[in-house]
Parts: sequence; C-alpha cells; structure tokens
Amino acid sequence: MRKTRLPLDSALVLQGGGSRGAFTAGVLDVLMEHGVFFPYVIGTSAGALNAVNYVSGDVGRSKYVTTELMHDPKFVSFGNVIFRGTAFNFTYLFHTVPKAKYPFNTGRYNSSSIEFLCATTDIKEGTATYFKKGQCKEFYKALAASSSLPLISRPVDVEGRKYLDGGVVDATPFRKPLEDGISKIVIVQTRPKGYRKKTVGKGKRILARMLYHRCPKFHAAYRVSAETYNKDMDEMEKLFEEGTAFIIRPDEPPAVGIIEKDKDRLLALYDKGREIMERELSAMLSFLGATYE
Repeated sequence: MRKTRLPLDSALVLQGGGSRGAFTAGVLDVLMEHGVFFPYVIGTSAGALNAVNYVSGDVGRSKYVTTELMHDPKFVSFGNVIFRGTAFNFTYLFHTVPKAKYPFNTGRYNSSSIEFLCATTDIKEGTATYFKKGQCKEFYKALAASSSLPLISRPVDVEGRKYLDGGVVDATPFRKPLEDGISKIVIVQTRPKGYRKKTVGKGKRILARMLYHRCPKFHAAYRVSAETYNKDMDEMEKLFEEGTAFIIRPDEPPAVGIIEKDKDRLLALYDKGREIMERELSAMLSFLGATYE
C-alpha cells in the first residue's frame, strides 16, 4: 500500500456526540486502512476518545469501544452515575480494557508524531480549554473530562482545575487548529447537514442552576450551549463554502441516541461512517493536496 502524505498545515477535527461516535469510528478505520494520518488531530468528547485509537493506529479498536462496550455495565450504567459520579467508567476504559479485553498499542501512541488535542470546558470560567498529548501529564483525565456530560457527571480534576464536557462550548473544535496556523481542516460531524439543536429545556436549566450555582460562568455557558452549537454549525458551513473546510457527515439522521445500547443500530452507524468515508476519500485527498510515496 502506498503511503499518503498530507500537508503539515492540515488537520482532522472530530465532533462529539456520545454513541453517535460510532459513525466517526467507521470514518477513522477507513482512513487508517488507507494509510491516511493527519499531522494534527483535535476532538471533543466521543471525538477525542475515537482519536486516541487513530493516533495509536489501532484499526477496529474504536469500533469495539463504540459498538461492544456500550453493552458492558462496567463501562456505562446508571450505577456508575450513583457510585462514580458519571455514566461512563473511564478508569475501566483506559486501564482495564487495554489489558484484559482489547489491547492498545501504547508504544505506537506514545511515539506518534501526530499533534493531538482534546477540548474541555473549564467549570470555573465556562470557556474552552485544550489539552495536548505530551504536554498534559494527566492527559487521560483530560480525555475523561472532555467526555463527562453535564448534569450526570462530576467535574474531573486535571492538573488542579476542574473540567467537564468540551461539548458545552466547543462541540466541534474547528477554531483551534485555524488559530494554530492550519490552513485546511477536515471535519467529521455526527449529525447530517442542516441539523440544529433546540434550546436547552426548562427542566435541564433548573437542574443546571441547582448543580452549578457556584459556577455561574459555566451555568451561563450551559444555558446557551445549543445556540453556541448552532452558530458553530453555521460558521463551519461558511468555511466549507470558502474552501477552508471539508466536511464528512451522515447523510441522514442517525437512529442512535447519545447513550445507545442497541448493537445493531451502532454497527449500522459504524458501517455508514465507513461507506461515506470510502465515497469521499478521493475528494478529500484532492482538497488537501495530498501526495504519495
């Protein structure tokens, strides 16, 4: 297989979306199978968790996590919410699964030259914080924070500060690579074109006020998180039209919830990600100006 070389000023941006990350898992497996590795990768929540296995080059591992582990009560359950403060047991995912269930190529991950970042939300400031592999000594905690959903998760302490789901303020972290000098970005979204979120409902707003009354800036950010998301989607469409962004996304609404346990639905969404990435691969590489060895 010939090696694909991408420009150094290109980046892969991975949107969050909980179990809808099965779509992203399919996209990333196709990229790896074709030897397409971006020099810069950034993700939020499920996007960041999928990116870990892309950086390590572990084809099929994100498929396992997004389609098989969702049935495992040790990983996701209501009991985890009660006893661990989050629906997802990230200690199990990061420390038990790689050793006992599905090996993780730690050596290849650590030695990878890919610049990998994950987006979180600072609970005190209500703004995005980006943690970088190799610079953050507690990067696995940053990944957990990025994926810790508000209302059902306790904030995660990373290097002395507390953070929650990056999706509150930066569900698709496309601005950060542009700020870092990247000229072309490929964005993997987990919703179809035209999708926009509804305003956070009254019940969630009341619960958020109770939980985050000591963090008014985070509470304010959470209240307008849907509006923030929608504005970002509009801006990404403009970047697409201008030729700065190439977007990979489902062509129809996924029949998958944010915490989905139906294996058949998850596998179908994974296959859809593979199908669309195979279809768009040539156009994407042309957009990036890829070369080959």
